[in-house]
Amino acid sequence: MPFLILKAQKPIANMPTELVTIGDHIRAKRLKSTEPLKETASKIGVNQWTLMNWEKHRTKNIPAKYYPKIMEYLTYCPLIQDAEIKNTPKTLGQKIKLHRLHQGLNQKKFAKLLKVDPTTVKFWESGERKPSIKTVQKLIKIMGIFDFQKF
Repeated sequence: MPFLILKAQKPIANMPTELVTIGDHIRAKRLKSTEPLKETASKIGVNQWTLMNWEKHRTKNIPAKYYPKIMEYLTYCPLIQDAEIKNTPKTLGQKIKLHRLHQGLNQKKFAKLLKVDPTTVKFWESGERKPSIKTVQKLIKIMGIFDFQKF
C-alpha cells in the first residue's frame, strides 16, 4: 500500500509593511536578523508569549519598565524617528511622556521623583495642565537641556 509523504516548510513570517506600533518595530528587527522569538524576548526581559502579543497587537499598552530594554534591542527609539513623522513629540506634555518612557518610569514613579501627585503627571501629559515654574525647574534638572520657552 503506497503512502503519501508531504514535506512542507513553514510559511515565511509576515514582515510588517508599516512600522506603526512598537511591536511592529521589534518584529521587523527580529525577522531581519532571523532571531527566534524566545531569544528576543529574553533580551527584552519578557517571556515569548508576551512578546508575541506585542507583535500581534494584542496588547494595548506596553509597560514603561520595558522601554529602555526595547530601545537597547532596537538601537533606536521607536517613539521618535524623524521630525516629519507626526508622532514626534511637539508639546511639553508629549516631551515629558517621552522622557518618562525613556527612563522606564510609569506615571506614579515619575510623580514620586518630582514629588507631585500622579494625576498631575497625567494632566501634564494629556495637555490639560501645564507645570508650575518651580516644577519646570525640576524638570529641567531631571530632563537635561530642554526648550521650555515655547510652552
